[in-house]
Amino acid sequence: MVNYKVDVQSNRLNTQKGNCSILDKILDYKVSNVDVHESLGLNAIKKSPTVSICDREVIVHERHTDKDIKALMFGSNSYIGAIANEDIINKTISATREFGIGSGGVPILSGTTYYHDALEKRLSVFSGYDDTMLFSSGFTANLGVILGLVRPNNLILQDRLNHASLMDGGLMSGAKMFRYKHNDPADLEKMLKSYSGDYPNGILVVTDGVFSMDGDIANIPDILDVTTKYNALLLIDEAHSTGVIGRKGTGTLNYHNITDRKNVIMSGTLSKALGSVGGYISASQEIIDYLRVYARSNLYSTSLPPSVCASAIAVLDYMENTNVVEVLNDNAKYLRDKLRSKSYNILDTVTPIIPVIVGDEYKLCLMSKFMLENGIYSNCIQPPAVPNGTCRIRINVMSSHTHDDMDYLVETLDKAEDKFKFKK
Repeated sequence: MVNYKVDVQSNRLNTQKGNCSILDKILDYKVSNVDVHESLGLNAIKKSPTVSICDREVIVHERHTDKDIKALMFGSNSYIGAIANEDIINKTISATREFGIGSGGVPILSGTTYYHDALEKRLSVFSGYDDTMLFSSGFTANLGVILGLVRPNNLILQDRLNHASLMDGGLMSGAKMFRYKHNDPADLEKMLKSYSGDYPNGILVVTDGVFSMDGDIANIPDILDVTTKYNALLLIDEAHSTGVIGRKGTGTLNYHNITDRKNVIMSGTLSKALGSVGGYISASQEIIDYLRVYARSNLYSTSLPPSVCASAIAVLDYMENTNVVEVLNDNAKYLRDKLRSKSYNILDTVTPIIPVIVGDEYKLCLMSKFMLENGIYSNCIQPPAVPNGTCRIRINVMSSHTHDDMDYLVETLDKAEDKFKFKK
């Protein structure tokens, strides 16, 4: 087997030639990684296959063979099938005809329509907050809230498995930043106890609600107790929580039956369960009023197309008026139970995000190709998205999957295990 490895840290520090040339670094990556990857006909690092509308079943155009493959989609963030919902599509089209294809301005100037205002109000009620502000993506929402609130004389404490956007926000802020052990309130408290005296009322604690690579849920009750004890603010990223956990998909705080939002800020996205694109921050009125001026990724970015806001409102209606979130979680439990019964390592997931640990990244890439050839579209996840030695097939369950679909997925994994011997 020809081996290659994407070593991001090594590439950032230097090239194999030992110089600081920008173009040499790029050439080294091409020769060591991209060329080998492409020669094996893989889709892990250069470009993914193109797919049809992201539904339960998709048509995948394989760029290496120039052939179409019919596959079950187990790699999408469209957890409740909103992307392909006909009623939601029609409401999006109607809003496009009424307001056009874009907003034409930044939010604080001419870029706010009826739909922007209506969605912010709807998300505020949905999340249980005073107010909400929209961003062009979940990534820019996380950058906006952290860079808007935090200064170099503050401290940020992050769960070590937080999303890259949260980490990037922390790095860009210039603040001192440490990472506590994953989902470990005791380790967080040790840090808060050590540093709270140096940063009085100046600490931001940051965690995902549902962790996007492991599928577990943050221990918010204990984390909130600790942050409250040391007068820290808590930021929860609800990207993979909204539409997935909590009553009617209302997220992590509802899942844990927490009603007090004081000193808690929520970030979220419209691009996962809500099916389109965009992000948001929900918080107290004072915080939102402040961020509308100090969150630069909102202030200096053209606002979302009105049709995107209309589609998000329609998805929230769909979640509220159907049992789609319950169906989603029933499906996820069915598949988790089946995989665990066969001794697959799926970590501690309790959500529709199901990691199947493979470990070896070379084996993983070949296995991902095998899965697609056998009619399963899944995600090939390797460093730097996950720690070394924890490469995985990340399976995302949707509400539209049938038991037969999930049974076939497990059968295909069994064949992959026979071929690649990846179980630990």
